[in-house]
Amino acid sequence: MTETLPGRLARLPVQVSPRLGEGTDSYIRRLARANHLKPSYLHGFLCGPPFWFGKPRLERLADVTGRTTANLQQALFDVSTPRLRYRTGPGRAARIAHRQPDLYTQLQNAARDEGLTVRELASRHGIPRWLIRNALASNRPLPRDLPARQAPVTRPIAPLIDSMLHAGLGPREIWTALMDQHNTSVSYGTLNLYISKRRRNSEWQSEHFRVQRKTVSC
Repeated sequence: MTETLPGRLARLPVQVSPRLGEGTDSYIRRLARANHLKPSYLHGFLCGPPFWFGKPRLERLADVTGRTTANLQQALFDVSTPRLRYRTGPGRAARIAHRQPDLYTQLQNAARDEGLTVRELASRHGIPRWLIRNALASNRPLPRDLPARQAPVTRPIAPLIDSMLHAGLGPREIWTALMDQHNTSVSYGTLNLYISKRRRNSEWQSEHFRVQRKTVSC
């Protein structure tokens, strides 16, 4: 690593640029792999004690990338979200999209073609920055009809977590495997909550013991 000021972290030798509208975890995974590090290791290092599995600290990410916190705030859509990553629900965003159905397309085109920042887009259209980040992180406008509220662990990830639970992995091992091997991220608190609910579920318990008996018999 290069030299750094006292009290600050050193820059990583290989740098990658954040993509406009990218999530923090996605950027950290790309940054880690470019430097031949495990994403889970870099994520924990950027969190620092005592919350090694929490939300990466923006000032630490700025240090290792040599970028300003303002630059990262403009590029990464979720840096200002609370640690457990509970984001603004789709209700308000859907109402705005209903009144202005082409708004998301306009925002995405302006960011791509004109290189406008989140701040500049918010100023131009007179809308909050969280909505800009939602638009840039989405491949299409929000639907007019809101879907039923989904669990924090989405359906594609849940079977993967279940399989690791059946294999006897604990929450930390599952969180690490998701980050390093499956290129996906779930907050540690959300993962713990999901695992607790699954373990209390009688149907899941029956399936778990069936799998365990089958493994032992083999």
